[in-house]
Amino acid sequence: MIGNKKILGIVLARAGSKGLPGKNSKLLAGKPLIQYALEAGTDSRYIDDVVISTDCDVCIDIASRLGAKVPYKRPELLSGDLTTSSEVIEHLLDYLEAQGNRYDMFVLLEPTSPLRDASDIDAALEVMMKSNHRSLVSVCQAEDQHPCFMFEIKDEGKLVTWSGDTFAPMRRQDVGKAYYLDGSVYISYIDTFYRLRTFCHEDTCAYIIPKWKSYEIDDIWDFVCVEAIIKYREKIQAVSSDE
Repeated sequence: MIGNKKILGIVLARAGSKGLPGKNSKLLAGKPLIQYALEAGTDSRYIDDVVISTDCDVCIDIASRLGAKVPYKRPELLSGDLTTSSEVIEHLLDYLEAQGNRYDMFVLLEPTSPLRDASDIDAALEVMMKSNHRSLVSVCQAEDQHPCFMFEIKDEGKLVTWSGDTFAPMRRQDVGKAYYLDGSVYISYIDTFYRLRTFCHEDTCAYIIPKWKSYEIDDIWDFVCVEAIIKYREKIQAVSSDE
């Protein structure tokens, strides 16, 4: 709880994954991927309950072992490729409210962002409470992929700037800062989410995630990169503790 607001942590974990089959239960640096999101939620100082919505029996077992709530196995109707996250979230919130479990806000923790931890969740909630906005999304500064340096390919392979302007070489220090949604943390008041069905609207604030924490796992190459970051960080921490 923060500011007398009861907070729910939500983890969504669908069994089917086209980019990386079995992704959510795949071992990442010795732990199932889903475990990182669940532990981040349960370790938060402000989240009152962590609940998972999944159609995966393995994820259900992992969540139960870690102390997260598993109200049901997600119905097949809400487990297809075309099902949106908002539909799944609304279904879950409706079910919990029908059971007498009411919350003021919720934090969506996607399993694909395992480098986010409880400190990010708590810091983001503090930012949101101070801002008085109705939702928050985590973002990362676009450096290598700044939109000013992006292109699209038209017919016959013609390269044009993404903005449509005439290309003119620019120095990175001469362009304004740009940010992209990195997927680590999404927060919303529940009544606002029911009304708008999105986290991004005119009353949304931002929490900035550092580059090294912003990686999302969508395929095996992302998986390899994130695992390397985790192992490198563990090595650095081990060295620091020995000194």
